[in-house]
Amino acid sequence: MASIRSLSSKWLAICLAAAYVLVSALLGGLLLVRPAVPSVAAPGPAPPTYVSDKGSGTSATRPPPRGFQRVTGPARIRTVIPVGWRLARAGAPGAMRASDPSDAGRFLGYGGAPSATSDIAQLHLATETQFAERAADYQRIALNQATYGGHPAIEWEYEHNDGSGLQHVCALYWLVDNTEYFVFASGPADQWSRMRPIYDAMVANSRP
Repeated sequence: MASIRSLSSKWLAICLAAAYVLVSALLGGLLLVRPAVPSVAAPGPAPPTYVSDKGSGTSATRPPPRGFQRVTGPARIRTVIPVGWRLARAGAPGAMRASDPSDAGRFLGYGGAPSATSDIAQLHLATETQFAERAADYQRIALNQATYGGHPAIEWEYEHNDGSGLQHVCALYWLVDNTEYFVFASGPADQWSRMRPIYDAMVANSRP
């Protein structure tokens, strides 16, 4: 009987050890698996709030910032671009593009179009995933939920290689009455310090 008990104890110990190894392997595998694109924003501080010039009738008559001109685009979006930049229709519906006549690598976009969803965060997470799969050297800098003029918004900042070199892009998207509006600025990564003030001016002077 003592021999049988001894064998049973050893067999139980072996089974427990094997189960521990199996569970450890499974947990280790799960910890190593990471999504190709991280989530939009982890719980934490309140999302940033951007203040547009909407809300008063004087925005239409107020002079634009020095060196900028006011423009109107699809879905009645209004924003500002540097004086002298060339305007053209962009490839996507509801989008306009303005480019620096002295440097085609520096350009802006703005527009608006009906949105199929009110979940702007998940929409742009999916958009980022698709873009990252086809873009060269894609690197997310930020993809954050925000509020713009009291409306849900997403700010997406990233870099990618467009074939001519590394481009830095910053874009703001916001949803108003089932229409999604956007403004963005794109330029060579090593010149982003020149593009950031232009992007900031667009964000501060866009409506609705």
